[in-house]
Amino acid sequence: MVADFAAEIAADHVVVIETAGMVVGYLIGWSETDAYFIDNIAIKPMRQGEGLGRKLIDHAIQEARRLGLPAVRLYTNVAMNENLSMYAHLGFSQTHQAWEKRFHRLDLRLNVV
Repeated sequence: MVADFAAEIAADHVVVIETAGMVVGYLIGWSETDAYFIDNIAIKPMRQGEGLGRKLIDHAIQEARRLGLPAVRLYTNVAMNENLSMYAHLGFSQTHQAWEKRFHRLDLRLNVV
């Protein structure tokens, strides 16, 4: 994954979860015309399973509501089975699939209204 974190921070697209002065998770997201879009979300492997990812998703939901947007949108790799089950558990549903630069992408949406 290639991300320009400095540019994302400058654009105010980054939310972090910090514990004892260390970043243990982050979300990169922004508002679009029809949804709050999550571009990237990650939790340190040793901290996974503690509900931190859910807190970041909840933040995205609150941002969508605050901005009057009807949904949260993201995409993931179809091969990432653990992501698919986690997002389904959180209420996301599939909108469509696409191939993008050798990446089999699954687009997901969570309605928040």
